[in-house]
Amino acid sequence: MKGRVEGMDEKNTDYSAKKRTLLEQELISPQALQLITELEAELNLLCKQNESLRKALRSKSAQSPRMSTKLRDALYE
Repeated sequence: MKGRVEGMDEKNTDYSAKKRTLLEQELISPQALQLITELEAELNLLCKQNESLRKALRSKSAQSPRMSTKLRDALYE
């Protein structure tokens, strides 16, 4: 699962590079720049929330047993 998060970081970096290119070539309007900036902020927030949820899920799944005790006992017999 960690690969997915790293993939999002790479995509975010790619998007930032593309935005810089568009700015340097003056191919982007101020309105579009504002929208892109807002979308980047939202993407960053969602990536942080996603990572937080992943950590909580990993923590929760580590605390609970993976199979019921009856099932585990039956498998060990």
